[in-house]
Amino acid sequence: SVNTHGMVVLYHERQEAALCGQHCLNNLLQGPYFSSAQLSSIALELDAAERQLMLAEGMTPEAEQFIRAGSNNVADDGNFSVQVLAQALKRGHGLSLEDTRNSAYRDAVARPEKEQGFILNRHSHWYCLRKVHGDWWRLNSTEDNPEKLSEFTLGATIANLIADSWHIFVVRGTLPPPISRDASIAPYENWVDTSKPRASSIADFAQPNVAKEPKF
Repeated sequence: SVNTHGMVVLYHERQEAALCGQHCLNNLLQGPYFSSAQLSSIALELDAAERQLMLAEGMTPEAEQFIRAGSNNVADDGNFSVQVLAQALKRGHGLSLEDTRNSAYRDAVARPEKEQGFILNRHSHWYCLRKVHGDWWRLNSTEDNPEKLSEFTLGATIANLIADSWHIFVVRGTLPPPISRDASIAPYENWVDTSKPRASSIADFAQPNVAKEPKF
């Protein structure tokens, strides 16, 4: 949304536990669309479907090993798989999440400014890049504030991420418009007036197990 002074107000969840997948989706969609419970439900559905497929030929050694390994879609600490994130976007908004390592989607990283959003993953951390009101923003839950990117910086960021072995997924479809500030659906502080950045948070000291990824 835009405030009375014409400055962009962005929805930006900050890190809680290992829920960066949830934060990534909500920051991409610019509103509190998904809870950890909703994403966990999708993960359990996917687990059940995968288990059924593995057991189609009976309790083979492979199937037994698969079942013993536990969930492939949600970790004990709440980190979700790309399949969960993709299903959430598809079911909730008719969006698709496409892997840019696939030759059919390499145009997305060659001309990223023509897209509307990306989801990025490495070492169990998720964050997103999204175009809002014509400008690109980096929305990372481990950072205190969104960061505005020029088209040149966007291209350089994508190139650096590829070089540093990040997985880059382009979001295809029509992203919803940002939700205006509403304390009845999410904490008021989840919205950031970009003309008044948040002060540095002490969250990093309270969450020693959350590793910050490098900025590009």
